Amino acid sequence: MLVFQKNKLAVSVSAILLGCSLPLSVFAAEQQKDEANTTDGIEIIEVSYGYGSVKKQDLTGAVSTVDLEDVVDQPSGNIMQNLQGRVPGLQITTNGSPAATATVRIRGQGLGPLGNNDPLYVIDGIPTKSGMHELNSHDIADIQVLRDAAAASIFGARSGNGVIVITTKKGSEGLDFNFSFNQSYDDFNYELNPLNTQQRAQAVWQAAINDGSDPNAASSLYTYDWNNDFNNPQLNNVVFPEFTDAAQLQRPADTNWFDEVTRSAKVTDLNFSVSGGSDKASIYSSLGYYGSEGVVDGSEFERISFRVNSDYQLTNKLKIGENFIVTNQESNLVNDLAGNILNLAIEQQSIVPVYNEEGGWGGPVPGVTDRDNPVRIIEMNRDNVSRFNKVMGNIFVEYEAIEGLTLKSSIGLDYGQYYFRNYTRAFQAGSLNYGDQLSVTENWNSSFSWTNTAEYKLDLDENHFTFLVGTEQIDYEYEGSVGFGSGFASDDRDYAHLSQATGDVRVEGDGDKWSLNSYFARMDYNFDDRYLAGLTIRRDGSSRFGSNNSYGNFPAISAGWVISNESFYDIEFLSTLKLRASWGKTGNQEIPTDATYTTYLSRYATQSLFTDQQDEGTAYDIGGANGGTLPSGFVKAQTGNDDLKWETSTQTNIGLDFGMRYETIYGSIDWFEKTTEDILTLTNPLATLGEGAQQWVNGGTIENSGFELLIGYADYLTFDSLDGDIDVDISFNISSAKNKVVSLPEDVVNSFGGNGDDKTIVGHSVNSVYGYVADGLFQNQGEIDAHAAQSGAGLGRVRWKDLDGNGVIDENDQSFFADTDPDFMYGLNMNFKYKNWDFNMFWQGVEGGQIRNGWRGFTDFTSLNIGSNYGDRVLDAWSVNNTDTNVPALTLIDNNGEGRQSSLFWEDGSYLKLRNLSIGYTPDEQWLSQYGISSARIYLQGSNLLTITPSGTLSQDPETPNGNFPIPKRITLGVNLSF
Repeated sequence: MLVFQKNKLAVSVSAILLGCSLPLSVFAAEQQKDEANTTDGIEIIEVSYGYGSVKKQDLTGAVSTVDLEDVVDQPSGNIMQNLQGRVPGLQITTNGSPAATATVRIRGQGLGPLGNNDPLYVIDGIPTKSGMHELNSHDIADIQVLRDAAAASIFGARSGNGVIVITTKKGSEGLDFNFSFNQSYDDFNYELNPLNTQQRAQAVWQAAINDGSDPNAASSLYTYDWNNDFNNPQLNNVVFPEFTDAAQLQRPADTNWFDEVTRSAKVTDLNFSVSGGSDKASIYSSLGYYGSEGVVDGSEFERISFRVNSDYQLTNKLKIGENFIVTNQESNLVNDLAGNILNLAIEQQSIVPVYNEEGGWGGPVPGVTDRDNPVRIIEMNRDNVSRFNKVMGNIFVEYEAIEGLTLKSSIGLDYGQYYFRNYTRAFQAGSLNYGDQLSVTENWNSSFSWTNTAEYKLDLDENHFTFLVGTEQIDYEYEGSVGFGSGFASDDRDYAHLSQATGDVRVEGDGDKWSLNSYFARMDYNFDDRYLAGLTIRRDGSSRFGSNNSYGNFPAISAGWVISNESFYDIEFLSTLKLRASWGKTGNQEIPTDATYTTYLSRYATQSLFTDQQDEGTAYDIGGANGGTLPSGFVKAQTGNDDLKWETSTQTNIGLDFGMRYETIYGSIDWFEKTTEDILTLTNPLATLGEGAQQWVNGGTIENSGFELLIGYADYLTFDSLDGDIDVDISFNISSAKNKVVSLPEDVVNSFGGNGDDKTIVGHSVNSVYGYVADGLFQNQGEIDAHAAQSGAGLGRVRWKDLDGNGVIDENDQSFFADTDPDFMYGLNMNFKYKNWDFNMFWQGVEGGQIRNGWRGFTDFTSLNIGSNYGDRVLDAWSVNNTDTNVPALTLIDNNGEGRQSSLFWEDGSYLKLRNLSIGYTPDEQWLSQYGISSARIYLQGSNLLTITPSGTLSQDPETPNGNFPIPKRITLGVNLSF
């Protein structure tokens, strides 16, 4: 018999829910918080955001807290990768590269490829736009996602795309040592199935037969023994030449390129930390190592990180502290080239060997697409390793001037340094022949911030006020250089330095500098835990804008009503009910420093893309010397814009938090509408406007709107057949964000699909796709005759829709037929604990939206890339005896324009993934104490174990379609120990 009990943890949830629109932590660890931070036995949790903290119960904005306990078992390469589907309104896309960053979008996006869409990260009070793969995830104590303007506007000009606030771990009283280690194994199986050498030969023969052309003239790679009867063709045998090249170095092979360039990979995650403290001081320090291989052979990434956080109470009123991290990251070039390598694994024909008869590289020959050997790319780039060093930290001082008034000053530094020596050895692979080349890239960037705040908390009976005022100065600087050289006497990497180059030696460099000067204030009000209000204002001045608009103002207002705390409220089933509303403005300043200036440059590269008769360079033989070094003039590169101003997002949010059955059921729902105006973007003017017509402008307006829902169940259950309770925590979230372009300048409209007249991106999602609409295949001559006039129409050919109804298929039969925006995203997280065992299952999914399956150009067609390999779907191509297929009839000539942008290559992007499945065991503390261990846990975890896609979807993984680095299945075994 199943018995429902009131969970002790749910008692604390009742207080949390008064201000919570986010996933709640209901693990036992939450019960171990400092008892001093409780009121009447009910836990009070504070959220760190906006240069201070606020009680969750007092929140009026849309803020999500990430429960890190749910992702603790996953390797710590990039914390954002582990958060997919766990936070409503947070869309994260990534890939399987060991060095992968994560694309993060909060409540939709702005102008897509023509604008900046990345959120601001604030790490221990230091604002940055850097990726989270630079952090050791084991060091993170808390992550807050500020979704609406009321929460984010305190960060003003850089918060238009949302803010993610990260707080790292601090020391605690006593002395604890923690050791964690996990080892993962990755694997990925492709389902593309490129043709083997015999199959491809047969496909080419069939295509030639369909075209009514001589198969023996179709390719120099094959000779066909057939009956020469086009009415009843029969293939007897395919004869391959002894050598496929004139130099007689390459024999016909049957290479499985996918097997050659992929592997099972492993990931090692090792971390050691120490935490200690007393009533006056605390310290946390960690040393972490993360080493990852990729399933693409040769891909590697390694990170070593060291952190120390400490603070010291000098007097009862004065405290000083610091947060500091230094990292060393190394990543080889194979990570960046993996997409191209995988493309080549299907594009390169299997008849090409990996190595030729002399041990050199196999490569393209007559009849084969002029593409490189993917194994060569891997082997010659394993040792092209880049190094990135990051130093991030701050020093702060806090002083309690009078009771309730805290003054704080913090100086922060975010410094990065990059070095990459990329050496390409001379090689020959079939018909490809390239000389050596060396490039050495070095750059550094530094962001210096100085923040000063004064926070005053005032309690007057039932009225509780928090006032915050502050200033912030941010100074950014960047400098980079790259040197080139070629013609080395030896191909030994240790010899290949710029000083040894004999040809093409040159150096390039650039730099950047900008500053941001800010003033801000915030007031939070709580009356009797029933009525809540917040006011925020920030004024930012940026050197990136001209004097006409150098400063911008970003206000916000929010309010909350805890209805369930009213004396008249008496709904026992709905025990907690809180209404929230907010309005505010946030900004974006992400443009080049020179955006407001008219710029000129010297152009020494003179070759036109279109003719060898035109010189587009600025060098001129003004002295008539007819030789030597030519003096250079300048060409206009960009037109300045003194009126360029802030990109501003205005957002309205309405939310409802609730708890039912004494908080065993909890949740929240938010509705938002966000209008982004004056979007900063670069125009793409017509060539007739001349040199330098390109200009940074405030380019249009985008609307995003949607909803976010979270519902959870937290309790413990008792079964008669078990001698203990099962702790249960199940939560489900779902969110949707719709995007619409409201207006765009004329120059910017032309950067998107459309005809520039009556069909433009305006009124559609910024992610809309424009092109022709496929309408199946012609099955018989009657269908061809009844259809609009279509050049290239034929049996088994793609039929294009006559959208304008004029009886002719032409360029006017294009429209916006799809967009990449999902209808909604969702996640289901389930935690169970029984005695010493714990279990977690997490599902994440996307419903709707379209993805482009670029692989289809290879898997379904023999006409779009004649010299490439094809997929086994061509074996099921249309014929008079095989009409129940969506693969067009094989041909060697694309008379029907089937490679054009059309719905043929787009398909449903929906998927459901089993993101995490883990089981852990925590031994009894009494048993562990015999070995000097205070706590321990061992676990087995699996990631991306199952992907479910709609019927008919060709993409194996809609999350990483085409030639992206695939996301592998991962099995992890790990252990955590504390001493």
